[in-house]
Formats: sequence, C-alpha cells, structure tokens
Amino acid sequence: MVLQDKVIVITGGSQGFGKALAEAFKNEKANVIISSHDKDNLELTAKDLSVDYFPADVTSHEDLKKLGEYAAKKYGRIDFWINNAGIQIAPSLIENIDITKLHLLFEVNFFGYVYGTQVALSYMKKQNSGVILNVNSTAGLEGKPELSAYSSSKFAIRGLTESVRKEVKDFKIGIFGVFPGGMQTDIYKEKYPSDINDYMKVDTVVEKVIANLKSEKPEADLIIKRPAK
Repeated sequence: MVLQDKVIVITGGSQGFGKALAEAFKNEKANVIISSHDKDNLELTAKDLSVDYFPADVTSHEDLKKLGEYAAKKYGRIDFWINNAGIQIAPSLIENIDITKLHLLFEVNFFGYVYGTQVALSYMKKQNSGVILNVNSTAGLEGKPELSAYSSSKFAIRGLTESVRKEVKDFKIGIFGVFPGGMQTDIYKEKYPSDINDYMKVDTVVEKVIANLKSEKPEADLIIKRPAK
C-alpha cells in the first residue's frame, strides 16, 4: 500500500500510540489529521508534529461526524480512518468493577470505534476505496484475569472488525485489526503494571504496523506480541 499523499484520520492522536502513528504517517508524507477530546494537548501535539488536527470526543457520534466532514471537505476524501482512542481501568475482579467506569470504558473503547467506522464508511463507500484500521490488543484475543472489562471491550472490537470486513467485501475497502501486546504508554494511568519496563516500546510497534500496511499483501489481523523473556 502506498501511504504518501493519503488522507489519514487518527482518533486518540494527541499522545501515546496515536501520536507515534501520526508521526510515522507524517514521515511517509501523508496528510495526517489527529483528533482528541483534549483540545489543549491536541494543539500542542499537532504543532509539534506539524500535522492537522480537529477536536472531537469519540463518545459523541456528532463529534466524529464533524471530524469526517472536516477531513473530507478540506482534503476531498478520507483514505485511512484509524480508530485508536482507548482507555483502561485499574485491574480488578469482576465483582469489584466500578459500573460507572465500565460504561465509560465501553463508550470510548467500543462505541467510539462503531461511530468512527460508521462515519468513515459513509465516505469510503462513495469513493469505493479506503482503509479502516482498528487498534485492538492481545487482550482482544484471550481473556485475562482481572482484565474482564478491558478484555471484553477489545473482544467487542474484534467482532466489529470481522463483521464489517464481511459487510464491505464487495467494495475496495480494507478493514484491518492490529493486536499489540503491552506497550509503554499512559493508558495504565490508573495503575501501572509492575513489569511495565518489560513492555514493548511504542515506536517498535508502530514500525511493524507501518511495514505491514506498506507490504504488498498486508495481514488483515496483525498480532504483535511481546518478546518472550
């Protein structure tokens, strides 16, 4: 896949994995639009990377609709939509999960992806071209103790990805999933894992994602596991 000059929208693009992706696409000479609900941090990141930006909260379908309108009006199309915005809550047994936090987790991690996919497809089906990349996790491949909430949200994304892939089989639209293992990001801000220093560097994962997209036959579901110790 050629990335140069492509119009790329990234949610959750102001920090962490999203920011690193934005920088990598920028280095490929793509037109990058990053988005986040954190307007101040978003503006700083956009200035730092010299990329475009548009504030939007992924839990708002209306916000993401406006993000799509902004990108399509300014650049004439949307080539890549990367659903990346995600949160984590502190690990706990299922009976101890805070219900309010659980609902927010799904609002961001799942509904944000649904809304983003709906908006992206509204343009890509008309173009009969485009790529949707859903950033998932190895937690979306197998359940993990004390991560039932997070893992469930990631399994939901996996189901979304696989189902939409079949829905658009008659269009020239690619639906991709990427499943990284633990990365050294701020997603664990409620409680950092004790072994986070053994987690993967964000740039290492980004390099693999970009290399896969640029290959002649990209893997539809790219699994990037932490190297065994």
